[in-house]
Amino acid sequence: MSINKDQRVSIRVGIKQLTSIVKASGGDYEVVPGDDKTILTKVKILDMSSGGLCIEAKHQIKEGVSFDLEIPKIKNLDTHTIRCECTRSIFREDPLYNKSYHEVGLKFEQPNNKYLKQLYELAIAKKI
Repeated sequence: MSINKDQRVSIRVGIKQLTSIVKASGGDYEVVPGDDKTILTKVKILDMSSGGLCIEAKHQIKEGVSFDLEIPKIKNLDTHTIRCECTRSIFREDPLYNKSYHEVGLKFEQPNNKYLKQLYELAIAKKI
């Protein structure tokens, strides 16, 4: 399941990075400290399924880092916090539009639940 490129949506979310242990490039593990505060930011959803999201973000997120993603009240859905893990973060440049961003893949810790199914339906119906 994916959102058609013409149906991409942007939402303002809260992100609170959790303390995580991630594998470094040399094969060692490192501790990435969590945040004390939730950061509000606007993200563009590039692709979505009931198991995860691919978003366009201004900042890089390290692969393996976990965080709480706070989704605001949307239509009939209340504010909800979803625990996610970053599975990839790729820097992209678009010289045609003089734009650069990070394409970030997120995996939901508890995929395929009722809330995520409803959020997905709103996203593909362009109601976000």
